[in-house]
Amino acid sequence: MGKSKKRSRASRARSNPLGLSNKNATKNEAVNMRKIQPLLDQLQSAVPNERVMALGSITVLCEDAYMRQLFLKEKLIQIVMGRLLSDEDTEIVVESYGLLRNLSLEEGYDVSIHLWRSEVWTSINSGFDKLLKSLESPDLETKANSESTRLLFDFGDNLLSLIVALANGSDDIMENVLQPPKLNRIFEVVIAVLKHALSIKDGIVTLKCTTRLFNTVLDLIYDFSSESLEFVEAVSQDAYLSEFVQSLRSLKFTNSNLLTRVLIQGIYLQFLDTNLTNDQANSIIVATCTAIEQIDMQEMLKSLSDVDQDKDILQSKGSEVARKVKDYAKKHADGMIKLQSIEITLDIITAILEIVAAQYEETRTPLKEDLVQTLTVSIPVVFQSLSENFASRVLIAWNNMLWLYLTLDINFFELPNESWKQLWEFINSPTLSALNDFGIRLGKLGVMWALLKTIQVQPEPAKVLSVLGCNSTQFVSSIMEDFQNLDGLNDQEVSDITQRCCGILSCIALVPGQVELNRQIGHFLLQQLASSNTNAVILIAIAEVFFEIYCDAEYDYDEPVFVREEFLKILEEKVLPNMRHTFKFVDKNKNPFLKEKCQEFLRTMERFIAYKATER
Repeated sequence: MGKSKKRSRASRARSNPLGLSNKNATKNEAVNMRKIQPLLDQLQSAVPNERVMALGSITVLCEDAYMRQLFLKEKLIQIVMGRLLSDEDTEIVVESYGLLRNLSLEEGYDVSIHLWRSEVWTSINSGFDKLLKSLESPDLETKANSESTRLLFDFGDNLLSLIVALANGSDDIMENVLQPPKLNRIFEVVIAVLKHALSIKDGIVTLKCTTRLFNTVLDLIYDFSSESLEFVEAVSQDAYLSEFVQSLRSLKFTNSNLLTRVLIQGIYLQFLDTNLTNDQANSIIVATCTAIEQIDMQEMLKSLSDVDQDKDILQSKGSEVARKVKDYAKKHADGMIKLQSIEITLDIITAILEIVAAQYEETRTPLKEDLVQTLTVSIPVVFQSLSENFASRVLIAWNNMLWLYLTLDINFFELPNESWKQLWEFINSPTLSALNDFGIRLGKLGVMWALLKTIQVQPEPAKVLSVLGCNSTQFVSSIMEDFQNLDGLNDQEVSDITQRCCGILSCIALVPGQVELNRQIGHFLLQQLASSNTNAVILIAIAEVFFEIYCDAEYDYDEPVFVREEFLKILEEKVLPNMRHTFKFVDKNKNPFLKEKCQEFLRTMERFIAYKATER
């Protein structure tokens, strides 16, 4: 099995996915250390009940980012890995895996890699042995409602969801997990769980395990299938799992929940992929949106963010702590089911939009009217209702939708309900602008680019540009600032930001009647092209935009800007030498594709200069 081929990114079921934190929590480290040190001491107590209560309290407190960092600084992971995973108390072992999962989900790469290098797979594998042995026990049926059976199912849930969290935290871990030895082991466990869990009669399924464990199995299949084509192939080649996936959508469950229904649609989509028909696409969108439409957003948010929770738990004593932690956990779990259902629904819609666009570009077969109606009327309403609390995902989905509209020649500005106004207000809202989140920043720029691209097909593009407030030097300057604000970003993030900024500037520069804006943009692009600080990837992105803007002498800005501002001279004397110098240092052995592209764009620039020199 080769390297995983990335597809649509799956939902990451973080324990605090909305980034909600206790606003009353003090950031005084000394005060907080006095709170958490006794809990860390109790975590290593000789009394099992004290360890259980401490672990429950720590799990809740770690949902707050600041408190989580304090616990991590005090070597919480080392304590859990070194002591609690091998604890004699089963409940402690089970909840310890749950805590590690939450930490991996919340902290991502750093914690995931640390856990992986600490041989967490060895512990997980040992846990699998215990789980499999217990699932094979003849006593399991007779103890279906016992506390020990509940713990067993929680154990399976935490083990499998920890694997998903680790794999989502690092591409290297994902690739390692999807290699045959580990993947075969995961399949063994998943199949054992399903064989025990599914009681099927006449297409009616009664789950003999917790719905949560069954959903975790579904989430693993959905998550990995959205990441890797090889995983899809491996499932398809396994007789049991292949039959399970194929029959999943036709089964009727007596004790499932809305997350089950959404995950089933997600799995259905992933295993259809490019074979997706218009009817199937429409059916999946309708099914997932129907599943989440009754969710009370305010109630869900409240269950996920009780500002008094930390204080309440810390002030409680004895058995009261355990009771309050369990009550909170139950409410939190219900909120998470709803929230994860919404997240996955948005991921599913986003993936469908991408697939439909790719299919249309390949076949040019008109879409069925039912699907067009869903795309142009229903989905914008869904996006609007979810935009406030799921901004990053909604922006990604809108980005795909707008590019699909362009592909299908659907004029977004002529759709009912003036969705374009609501979208433009959303991406420019102070609340969204205040969020320091790369995903939201990238999403905003992507949506802005697609919207401005849509302007180009309007009868009066300059008028629409004015309505949006983009026909000003201030707006153009703000995009240039975004282009240059790259501190702390990795190479891929830099590439993503600059590509979108270039796209936005290009759209504005190409609008007729905007000579002054074109002049401002043209000089900025030349400045970047001539700068020794601009790397090869960005040089190519800017050059591509520059060629598009100034390729024709008939454009109204070409003579007053390109000719009078002596752009040709700047290209010959500054840009071309800089491109040659920068491209020379691209290693063809380390990056042959980029080297080839550099050579191609260098030749194109030389031809462009020659063409512009003789154009008039």
